[in-house]
Amino acid sequence: MQKFTFIILFMLCKLFVGAQQAVIGGTVYCIENEKKQPLPSALVKSSTTYTLTNEQGKFILNVDSFPVVLIVSFAGFLSDTFTLNKPTTELEVILEQYRELKEAEITADELTALHSIRKPINTEILNQGELKKAACCNLAESFESNASVDVSYTDAVTGARTIQMLGLSGIYTQMLTENTPVTRVLSANYGLSFIPGTWIESIQISKGVGSVVNGYESMAGQINIEFLKPENYKADKIFLNLYTNAMGRSEANLHLGKKLNDKVSSYLFMHGSGFYQKNDHNHDNFLDNPLGKQINITNRWKIQNKKTEQVIIIRALHDEKHGGELNFNPTTDKFTTNAYGTLVKTRLAEAIVKNGFLFPSSATKSAGIIAAAKYHQQNSFFGLRTFDALQKSVYVNAIFQDIIGNSFHQYKTGVSYQFDEVTENVNFTNQSLYTRTESVPGVFFEYNYSPKDKFTMLAGIRADYHNLYGLKYTPRLHFRYQVFKNTTLRASAGTGFRTANIFAENSAVFVSSRNVYREPGLKPEESINAGMSILQKLKLFSREATLNIDFYKTDFLNQMVVDLDKNPQEIWFYNLNGKSYSNSFQIDFEFEPVKNLLIKTAYKNYRVFTNYHGNLWQRPFIPQDRIMFNFSWQTVNKIWKFDFISNWFGKSRIPHTGSNPDDFRFAAYSKTYTLVHIQITKLFKWFELYAGVENILNFTQHDAILAYNDPFGSYFDASLIWGPLNGRNFYAGLRWSLK
Repeated sequence: MQKFTFIILFMLCKLFVGAQQAVIGGTVYCIENEKKQPLPSALVKSSTTYTLTNEQGKFILNVDSFPVVLIVSFAGFLSDTFTLNKPTTELEVILEQYRELKEAEITADELTALHSIRKPINTEILNQGELKKAACCNLAESFESNASVDVSYTDAVTGARTIQMLGLSGIYTQMLTENTPVTRVLSANYGLSFIPGTWIESIQISKGVGSVVNGYESMAGQINIEFLKPENYKADKIFLNLYTNAMGRSEANLHLGKKLNDKVSSYLFMHGSGFYQKNDHNHDNFLDNPLGKQINITNRWKIQNKKTEQVIIIRALHDEKHGGELNFNPTTDKFTTNAYGTLVKTRLAEAIVKNGFLFPSSATKSAGIIAAAKYHQQNSFFGLRTFDALQKSVYVNAIFQDIIGNSFHQYKTGVSYQFDEVTENVNFTNQSLYTRTESVPGVFFEYNYSPKDKFTMLAGIRADYHNLYGLKYTPRLHFRYQVFKNTTLRASAGTGFRTANIFAENSAVFVSSRNVYREPGLKPEESINAGMSILQKLKLFSREATLNIDFYKTDFLNQMVVDLDKNPQEIWFYNLNGKSYSNSFQIDFEFEPVKNLLIKTAYKNYRVFTNYHGNLWQRPFIPQDRIMFNFSWQTVNKIWKFDFISNWFGKSRIPHTGSNPDDFRFAAYSKTYTLVHIQITKLFKWFELYAGVENILNFTQHDAILAYNDPFGSYFDASLIWGPLNGRNFYAGLRWSLK
């Protein structure tokens, strides 16, 4: 650890001194309602380099000599070309809109998913077009056509879903909404279902350790969700999405956007959904999916001033799910052995405030403060077991960024604070009440060295003082090198740590009759992640194609081991003693053989092993091989759209049940299986209709619950799930919008 930190600090010092070049900076505007409005993502280029404007329309550019010719352009606007004879940071460029250019021509070839070429971190960006390829009802269902993120059920009763990246559980991937931590602690199992898909503007998926600016918990990857923004010209004033399926699920999403004046705009998101039909496709007398309802409301505000800007997000949620046996009645059967049932009731309130500070005297400086507070209460029972928990969290992140000499040398620095107060009350261990208060102030520094356009180095380090575990250092390093015009190499390495949450992150504790054993002195989880990738742009038969290959290795210095193998009637939690690692290899290919037909395919191989009481075994429920295939086609006039998604899953290990009686044993490995989904969308003038079929092949895990006919016996276990419980599912929906 110290050696790795020293290398980063040495390279930072070595690269701080660079060639001093002249800086040109300014702001690009457009005219809207007879007033100047900043134009983000406008292209500013000279003969040797280029850049894009930020959200405030500002840019900085290094030039070698004068005079220099600058070209400023943006889709839908007339380009502006002019000559500068001396440095300046106070340019004002106003682009005139090209009135004859049709909107359809601007957006027709917009990619629904793309790999970033310029970012130093291996990042894939999904936009709304990609999310609409499947029945995207919440974040857990937003990755069907994505190769980097896998989604799986945690058990066969509660319906909870989690993600996996690099072969590791989603708890090792930092989840953010607008760069604010979201699915932490109590949200680990159910948090993905708390973010409706229609609210999302884009998703940025980064592999490996993330930026130190966002914290210390990114160990295997980072996913940032951006909500639709009221100030965005693409946003709808009114949007309505209605969805229903053959399994009894219904959902409605309503968005109301309003630009109150030139400075203030607001977006109100409203969501209501419910599951009302009992399904039992595998005939085990247990619901395949829990019944329940959710009410979810979020209000996003944007206030723009000359020197400051504020984003305010306020959110409230009520979610209730009950599952178990078909004849279970939550009112009369609770805490009895009449029938086995579960109930999970969640109440959540959250507020996020983002403040940006501009420096009119300098186009290179900016500062921001993100503050968030969360109240999360969960009351639940699982058969005769109870779990009541309360989480109160506060998060603050203050960031300042500038350049050192010229824009080849940029840096971000700041301070952060994470506070968590967690109370958990259970009735099935020797101790009933578990309380934990974490207070973690931290400082960070990140340096970006980017000479020209071919090479970027992003080096960062942060120091956090954890009130329970002391001082922790988190160094991280990212490289990007554009070998050729269409070939980009990346490499990264870094560390991360997190506090494990035994009950919130492990549903096996609740939905089984296993006795729970927790060894004393559990330590925080710590890991080292290193990886590399190559992104190649190709031309096949005069058509564009993209090939991406990456390999990442994660080694745990310490891990909270969840041991289901020692005894089928026990679950053990203890500190790692030995090795635990994940090797992830992925190759994905994207090709457009003819216009409007996009083909994507990917292969992934995971080697994930952990030492369980002296034995190095494959981590359970993680298929070693996976293959994804997706093709999307739309007619020339964009009225009809067809999407086909297929995922093949190889075998995964199932925890040991061999010491049970013959009737209460599962096989050592799961079956291989394939899931196929199709969807058809028809666009009309004011709305669009979509319909589809999930799991066309009707595959389900038939034996999902061990001893399902004796749920209060000593062999009952609903946590040994590796495949889907729901069979073939037909769905339909409507999207209507008003600009």
